[in-house]
Amino acid sequence: MLFTLTALGGIFFVVAPLSVRTVLVRAGQTVGSQPASVFFIESSKPEVLKQTVALAGPTGRKLRILIVPGHDDEFSGTQYKGVREADMTLPLGKELARLLSEENKFDVILSRDDNGYMPELAYYFREQEDEILDFVASKKKIMNDLEAAGKVSLMIDGVYHNAAPSPVVVRLYGINKWANENNVDLVVHVHFNDYPRRNRASPGTYSGFSIYVPEHQFSNARSSKGIAEAVSKQLQTYYPPSNMPKEGQGVGVVEDQELIAIGAFNTLDPASILIEYGYIYETQFLNPTIRSKVIEDLAIQTYIGIHNFFGVSLPKLAGKYNTALLPHTWRDVVAAGTQHNPSILSLQAALVLEGVYPPDEFDDHACPLAGTYGACTRKSLIAFQQKYNLDGASGKLGRETIRKLNELYGE
Repeated sequence: MLFTLTALGGIFFVVAPLSVRTVLVRAGQTVGSQPASVFFIESSKPEVLKQTVALAGPTGRKLRILIVPGHDDEFSGTQYKGVREADMTLPLGKELARLLSEENKFDVILSRDDNGYMPELAYYFREQEDEILDFVASKKKIMNDLEAAGKVSLMIDGVYHNAAPSPVVVRLYGINKWANENNVDLVVHVHFNDYPRRNRASPGTYSGFSIYVPEHQFSNARSSKGIAEAVSKQLQTYYPPSNMPKEGQGVGVVEDQELIAIGAFNTLDPASILIEYGYIYETQFLNPTIRSKVIEDLAIQTYIGIHNFFGVSLPKLAGKYNTALLPHTWRDVVAAGTQHNPSILSLQAALVLEGVYPPDEFDDHACPLAGTYGACTRKSLIAFQQKYNLDGASGKLGRETIRKLNELYGE
């Protein structure tokens, strides 16, 4: 779930296009050249990031990645049927950090774990609050002055986001400031989505993932978008991009000026992506067993996507099939109508790799990988059985089909 800068008050202004002459402003001063940090000069370049990874190793500098599992125990984000967003983002963030940490090319920092924020960040939030707010005020002053001078572009009619409580504002901007000061190259924020509706106890209309990136005028925009596009492409192997209007237009990547996490007021130098891995009420997140497997797989898909951006060979950590859902050993015949079944979840993943899931008459949003043996699975299973001449193409998970699945995708 997303937080914007509106809790700080005032109008939001974006940075000027890169073609505009660089101007520097301190809080309380007018527009002009000042000896302060430079805006609008590209602060993160994809070419430099890729070179860093290519040269990384035991002796070379590693690429520094900060993973931020969204929300915390105090401000837990959205929730649905008793499941809190913060309790979903943490295991996903931990698994992504574990995967990336296994390699000698990445130096990975996890902003919080089961015990709360890492001590260095907790201290920073507590002891540097005034400096954090001054930092934001100085950036905001620049934006206001540039907008008044007609030198910046304002993005209108974007995606609506919730305003953040004041302590969250300090933490989010504090993470930006800390990342700038500690040579972080990439920030990955982990979230799950929701949206305002009349009855929050019932599932909403929209589904799918989206990845938010800084709007193209921002200094970290180019690297951020390149990484986001690679991650989005990989996620789409198994998961559809959001079908919410304005949220990615079917490609899953959304430029945004307002989200603090990706650098509102151009407050973040490194590349940054904020991934909404789906809407919290979606069926794959309702059952604890299925949710756990899907969260593990979402971490793997993100890990692969980051690797794909850097163009480096993929280690074995992603598994033979590049998913946490396979391999799998199918043992029992499962009846149609079964819900929240791990064997059906793995069956759906196998059918995706076979190119028959979802069936032609359904789209991805109607057929989530959720372990439910419904019409989508049955029709896709018929196509699989026709392909291999199994079980009379009955759409039933019979013994012949189980043997073939274990031959192709078994452990």
